[in-house]
Amino acid sequence: MAMAQGYATFGDFLLLKKRSEDALGSLWRAGEMEATGFKRIVWLRRFDQSGFDRQALAAEFPLAEEIGKTLKATNVVSGATVGKADGVPFLAWDYFPGQPLDQLLARVQQEQFPVAIDNCLLIAEKLAAALSAALALEHQGEPVIHGFLVPHLVVLSNDGEARVAGFGLARGLLANLDRVGMQELAAPYLAPEVLATGHPSRRGDVYSLGAILYQLLAGQPLSADPQARAQAVAQPQLALDEGPVPDDVAAVLRKALATRPEERYSSAVDFKRDLEKLLYGGAYAPTTFNLALFMDRLYRQEIEDEDRELQREKTLDVTPYYRPAKAPSAPAPAAVAAAPGSRVGLYVAIGVIVVLAGALGYLLTRPKGPSEEETRRQVQAMVMEELAKREEALRQELERSRQETEALKQQLADIQKKAATGAQKLTPEEQKRLEEAQRLLAQREEERRRTEAELARVQQEKARAVVAPPVAAPTAVPTVAPTPTPVPVEVAAAPSPIPTVAPSPTPEPTKAPVVAQAPAPAPAAPAGRVQENQFFDPSEVDTLPEKIVEAKPELPMAATRARVNQKATVIVKVVVNARGVVEDAEILRGFPVAGLGIDEACIAAAKKHRFRPATKGGVRVKTTATLTFFVDLTK
Repeated sequence: MAMAQGYATFGDFLLLKKRSEDALGSLWRAGEMEATGFKRIVWLRRFDQSGFDRQALAAEFPLAEEIGKTLKATNVVSGATVGKADGVPFLAWDYFPGQPLDQLLARVQQEQFPVAIDNCLLIAEKLAAALSAALALEHQGEPVIHGFLVPHLVVLSNDGEARVAGFGLARGLLANLDRVGMQELAAPYLAPEVLATGHPSRRGDVYSLGAILYQLLAGQPLSADPQARAQAVAQPQLALDEGPVPDDVAAVLRKALATRPEERYSSAVDFKRDLEKLLYGGAYAPTTFNLALFMDRLYRQEIEDEDRELQREKTLDVTPYYRPAKAPSAPAPAAVAAAPGSRVGLYVAIGVIVVLAGALGYLLTRPKGPSEEETRRQVQAMVMEELAKREEALRQELERSRQETEALKQQLADIQKKAATGAQKLTPEEQKRLEEAQRLLAQREEERRRTEAELARVQQEKARAVVAPPVAAPTAVPTVAPTPTPVPVEVAAAPSPIPTVAPSPTPEPTKAPVVAQAPAPAPAAPAGRVQENQFFDPSEVDTLPEKIVEAKPELPMAATRARVNQKATVIVKVVVNARGVVEDAEILRGFPVAGLGIDEACIAAAKKHRFRPATKGGVRVKTTATLTFFVDLTK
């Protein structure tokens, strides 16, 4: 192993390279050390800026820790941990080669290297996916939001993925808005009401996402001046005087950046839906590959340098720097040894035993009550409420799908009517519109069938929940449940009461299974349990499908001989089941020249792909993915 020389430490971290510094503090590539070397390489954000209210931030660590353990999504950083070292709060997450978004935006502006609209929309859609995944979780009955979405907490990987950090820290960061530089850092991205009140919200996250999309498109952040900001949002311009932002993108941008919260998208989920319509509606051709190519063009030298640095850093000898933590139990024997003749320890032990005995007595003699029945009712009510919400959402989705389908049918009928008259042939543009309308109509019909099936399933769940039988003998079960449960705790905490407590659980082992089975009829478990091969939206899974076998489209001879002098990217949406097999495939963006069999060849190739299946809660599930095929007929 190479000898580690010239590095500084920060708690259990070896600071390898500073990546940036801003009003939040400093961002590093660091190695988390253990006795044998690095446990992992991390992105390490130290909140070490002078004047920073570290106590307010540290108060949010329990929430951030909880979210970090449960929020698993492609566009959310993995392995997020928080803590303090040398009195300085920090946030760390698993390292991946990439660039902090604030640094990328500065580089783009400095080098006059505009970001293509397709890439701008794709980055925003990936960030919206992260926020949408968080909204699927709840904390204290409320959906999880970010609350402080700024480019300084986003990293764009070299392979074209955007990942968000900092979930759970919003209130601690907002408490620092009056600190040095924080107002200047946050003002272009936080919603006016968030800046004014310090209270994060779902619509506030929508505004922040819109502000980041605006900067990606315009090449500069929103102005802090309200009047200048309003004018910029009303007539957004592309960077480097390339003209106005296209109308369809500008409409989405204006809705996200509305000054009044109620005029914005209600959440990142709705924002993401409109971004997807833009991305896959035909006018744009977004691919993660193109985004990765953009990163390579902008950072090629840095990417090559970092690759060499990482290879060297992984072999560093950390022995001179690693300091194992002291055993936490060491102070206890010292305290006993300091006063061998004291009776304080004995009195404390007696007091503990008395308190434990009293608590145990209460558990054994407390009045019987309908607690099990109440619990059943509460669980049933919660399940019914969630099912009702889901049913309403599905009904709204069906109505939206019906309206879109009717509009497509009308468009298709108008074109077919013209073709049926025979008065004149369809122009190439009209032929393209006809094929696009047919494709979209088939796609909407398939989505409608899936939604109807899901609605029927939810209605069945509701019916089962309503007729669920009550828990048998509700008053008898609670008298059995408490008796064996506290005994192991009491025995472990205070050995002396064992003779008086031990007989209590002895006659009860046959009753324990009855207690364990009592909650079984409650509908909560089947409603929340993840079934293998159950279908989930990609934003809801923990890990996305990963390609392990790829196939290229075999172009028909008619296509290779056509000499149409066209090249394009074909995008195929696939359904990947729990075995990693492609069950279904459909064209999202086809080849611009129809009738050559290219779209069909791409679908055939897509169905030959094999994946490592998506997972949710450790269970293999079904979800969708997109595949891109680059077809070149210019050769």
